[in-house]
Amino acid sequence: MIIEATNKLLDGVELSFIEIREIFDEILSGLADEVVAASFLTALKSQQNILDAQLAAILSSQETIKKHSFGFENSIQNISLSENNSYIDVLIAQDIICAANGLGVSRFSFDNGFKPYSFKVLSSFGLNIKEIEKLDELLVEQCGLAYFYLSSKLPYYKYTQKLKNNLPFDNIFNTTSKMLNIIGSRDLFIAIQDKEKIDEFANLALKLGYENSVVLSNGSDFSMLSLEGDTVVAEAWKNKIFTYVLNAELLGLKSTSLDELKCESIEQNKSELLEIMQGKLKNAKYDVIVLNSALALYISKKADSIMDGIDLAKKTIDTGLMLEKFEHIKKCYQ
Repeated sequence: MIIEATNKLLDGVELSFIEIREIFDEILSGLADEVVAASFLTALKSQQNILDAQLAAILSSQETIKKHSFGFENSIQNISLSENNSYIDVLIAQDIICAANGLGVSRFSFDNGFKPYSFKVLSSFGLNIKEIEKLDELLVEQCGLAYFYLSSKLPYYKYTQKLKNNLPFDNIFNTTSKMLNIIGSRDLFIAIQDKEKIDEFANLALKLGYENSVVLSNGSDFSMLSLEGDTVVAEAWKNKIFTYVLNAELLGLKSTSLDELKCESIEQNKSELLEIMQGKLKNAKYDVIVLNSALALYISKKADSIMDGIDLAKKTIDTGLMLEKFEHIKKCYQ
């Protein structure tokens, strides 16, 4: 079937969602020859309806990975598809602020010997991130933060990693791998680099069944809600998408160059994140953490507006609640 589907694509024929889903099921079950699978992914680049392809890739992938529940009543995934290690790690701080306000959050990687930058920063604080099966589910539920490794022996990793390594371009699994909803999060905050793809990802969030989602991009290598210039934001909920533009000054914060958000090392990230949590540092890095956390709190219905979210994020930091939550998280990940 995969050869037939590849030939259809090469002939300029669009594949249906069902056809694409069946092919991905075939690839992720190991039934497709590696060369044939690579040919299919190459031909898939000509598919105009990329939404069907992305949705099929994610759903087929999730079928190969067991879902876990940590008892979170409300939870959110905070994701950046173009994380840049040159800046303060906003997502770590955002996760902690969300957790401090009663939201469950999660982040994962594979135990393949490669440690994501965020996990390296957290390790520098003494957090011991483990395989998901080794987590104490009660402790994770109490601290509100599920950070874990998935086994690289899973079929998903086994069959997609070879394709990622051997193809000379980013294939669809490069885009969708971070969007696997392992714990069944209700809400989604996702930052992307390409502004032209905002509607595409907002529609994908709707199709994946997230209750409330926000997709944002400012077009720079710092893909989060920025203090410099405009950021395009798309809210997706109730089968509708609302798009608007935000900037720091509109939200009562100082417009600041991206250079002010730079961090040269893991140690600097650790040091400045700690100073922000301790209330010792209130600069552009503090503001950008507040801004992105505010949007996450708003989309998760913890705040009635983004402005209310800013107030709540500031209060969470300034009263010491963020630091208190982080100390609790550290104990859970000893």
